[in-house]
Amino acid sequence: MSNPDLAVMAEKFVVVGVDGSEASLRAVDVAADEAGYRCAKLRVVHANFLQHDALNSPIFEHEAKRESAVIQAAVERAWLRCPEVAVEARVVEPPAAESLIQASIGAELLVVGSRGLSRFQELLLGSVSRECVLSARCSVLVVRG
Repeated sequence: MSNPDLAVMAEKFVVVGVDGSEASLRAVDVAADEAGYRCAKLRVVHANFLQHDALNSPIFEHEAKRESAVIQAAVERAWLRCPEVAVEARVVEPPAAESLIQASIGAELLVVGSRGLSRFQELLLGSVSRECVLSARCSVLVVRG
């Protein structure tokens, strides 16, 4: 194992995925509590809706501001919930499930919200929480919306 791998293993952290939905904000609350219980850092992870290159375009300026507001609101919520927990933000490229699965490597826990999609909606849109449960590299807690 290389030294960076050892550093990741030595650091205790909980990951929470956020998308701005009410379910993801409830997941932030649960993840902050879990990080506090575990004496771990909290990593708030948000997958941009669009690729980074597209967000830099003037056409998508409004979307870029919204994306920034999503992660900032989640970080502030976590700090208010558990001020003793160190919180860090990470903005990652889509797709969300793949990015959260990557972020789960070395984590104590991955927390995701579930919007409660119907079976038909889930079939059409997919389910980030389902993909995380099936493929994450740590335990996953799904907070139902």
